[in-house]
Amino acid sequence: MSLLFDVDGENMDQGFVNLRARASQPEQELHDFAQQLWEAYEPYADHNFRMGFARDVDGRFWEMYLGCLFLEAGYSLLQTSERLAEGGQPDLCILDGERRIWIEAIAPSSGAPGPDGVVGPQPINEGGGLAPSPRRQAQLRATSALLTKSRAIDRYLAEGLIADTEVRIIAISASRFGIYVTEHPQPLILSALFPFGEEFVTVNRDTGQIAEEGFHLSLEIQRERGSVPRTAFLDEQFSNVSGVVWSRLSIGNTNRGQRPITYVHNPMALAPNELGWGPWDREFLAELGDENITVGDIRK
Repeated sequence: MSLLFDVDGENMDQGFVNLRARASQPEQELHDFAQQLWEAYEPYADHNFRMGFARDVDGRFWEMYLGCLFLEAGYSLLQTSERLAEGGQPDLCILDGERRIWIEAIAPSSGAPGPDGVVGPQPINEGGGLAPSPRRQAQLRATSALLTKSRAIDRYLAEGLIADTEVRIIAISASRFGIYVTEHPQPLILSALFPFGEEFVTVNRDTGQIAEEGFHLSLEIQRERGSVPRTAFLDEQFSNVSGVVWSRLSIGNTNRGQRPITYVHNPMALAPNELGWGPWDREFLAELGDENITVGDIRK
């Protein structure tokens, strides 16, 4: 069994450097937590995982956390000895009876500096004040991650690394900017996959009762240069994706009560996943009507 932090080289993630140094009690605890996960995950990890973790703590932690989540839930993973040493495969392969479920994980960055990057509030003592949540910017980061990994899945399919009938999932972690976005009134990922704009409520003035509630139709996410469709799961372009996993959890906050793990089924998927499958906290299924789209959590 190797040590996760026994790695040296150039271009190390500052978070990795800090955790390896263990200069404070919290860093010691996170160091030990990551090592504990690694001891369970190592038999299933890519050969270069430790170096990848040293250069991208958030992205690799997300992959490792998901792997351990499945192991704890009693699932089997494809072992390192059975994975391709070169050429690449998706990050995780869950063995479920005769089925193989592939997961490609990603933790997108906050984006380049500018109006479309996710930026937190400016401290009051530095001239800051009330500011809107960077929801639009986070949606853009989610759609960018989806597009990147969808193209990777296309390549895996074209090269025969994934069979047409096998489930393929993209797991997106908002760990780098999750503190700035919330899960209310819905997980942010839903408004990146479906055309859900701002929430509205219509109240009957005579009775005071709610007459109608829902979300305004919004087909695009605005950005500095043009716009991006928010209709991925209504588009055949993304039918290669069975579903998306989404969470705001990070190595510093794995409280799933505050930051649940959400699975969203793709109604256009060529290889759909089974309902109720997986160790998720929330699971959303869309019903496409002639005029409306209804998305609900089937685990409630």
